[in-house]
Amino acid sequence: MIKIKISKALEGKIRKGYPWIFYYQVQNKHLEGKSGDLGVVYDCKNRFLAIGLYDPESDIRLRVLQVHDSIDIDGDFFEKRIIQALKLRESILNEDTTGYRLINGENDGFPGLVLDRYESTIVLKLYTSAWVSYLDILVPLFKKFFSVDRCVLRWSRKVIELPETTKKYKEGQILFGEKVELPIRFKENGVKFEADVILGQKTGFYLDQRDNREQVRSLSNGKSILNVFSYTGAFTVYAFSGGACSVLEVDSNSFALAASKKNLRLNFKSRKFSLEEFSQMKANAFDALLELERNSQKFDLVILDPPAFAKRKKQKATALKAYMRLVQAGAKVTKKGGILFAASCSVHVEAANFYKAVFSGILSTGRKYEEINRTGHGKDHPIKFSEGEYLKGVFCKITL
Repeated sequence: MIKIKISKALEGKIRKGYPWIFYYQVQNKHLEGKSGDLGVVYDCKNRFLAIGLYDPESDIRLRVLQVHDSIDIDGDFFEKRIIQALKLRESILNEDTTGYRLINGENDGFPGLVLDRYESTIVLKLYTSAWVSYLDILVPLFKKFFSVDRCVLRWSRKVIELPETTKKYKEGQILFGEKVELPIRFKENGVKFEADVILGQKTGFYLDQRDNREQVRSLSNGKSILNVFSYTGAFTVYAFSGGACSVLEVDSNSFALAASKKNLRLNFKSRKFSLEEFSQMKANAFDALLELERNSQKFDLVILDPPAFAKRKKQKATALKAYMRLVQAGAKVTKKGGILFAASCSVHVEAANFYKAVFSGILSTGRKYEEINRTGHGKDHPIKFSEGEYLKGVFCKITL
């Protein structure tokens, strides 16, 4: 095991559940060890503080597995964590929802590891090569507890660039079960979708917006909808299932727009949508919103769900300006009495600052609003430390 020394201030954070030790926080600089070795942290009085996965190739040198009490990191340890994760998700396990997150990384005690389920397929995404040493333990546990047909391995972008990582396990490799021939079909609140678990973003689908999509469905009856950054059309399908009279999608990705049409047909096989009912704009979101404003087009419900505007902490100020500009443009095409929904998946943008940017964006247009509700993480995306709280959203009624 590798002994890691840290400052007394960081010790306090670790005791409270902070799961990371970065390279610049390690006080003994010349450590010898390989990715996947166990690192142990002792406090200033030389008492056991924490144990975790060491990764010399990552900015996060240690991902904490256990705090306070020393324990063996073995099959029994991981089995207990899996049982806890399943218990937390009991309320969403039903026939109407067969796509959801099984393990949410640090928040379920598996730092740097995400496991999503799509019907009878699970997708394991790893954000550190340190987990490679434990796949022989984890894969049999996945088979035991999840009753699925196959498991697909996906790597994060940073890890896949490391030459050692892909020698044993390739991106998209099947860890058990048969090869994936077609996109995987699954259900979410009774709505059908397809996920490309080999090449799709994340693990194939954005499962974290399920609760927001359900709220959009409840607000859509008889409404005209503008879905900006529509991606594969999940909000669109929910809107039509809720009785929307029309949806206009905006996205710059041709493949995403094509996938959206497939998801729509999957749920409305016999319905033929006219251009007045369903249409798409392949365009930059800001350009599209400006064009809609110039054409005096307004909508009952406007959905603004962009990709992360801040992928690094230093981009936070720029991201907040972008959110404000986006909401400003969205508010201009929202009808009086209509609803604007804005979301952020930027972990570096705190919720309070995001909401301030949203409200400022609306007010800057001379319009007024009533806040309906704020949203965050669903039960399958639990949060146990503040830096892991990336998802936030807000529904606003435009009153003037």
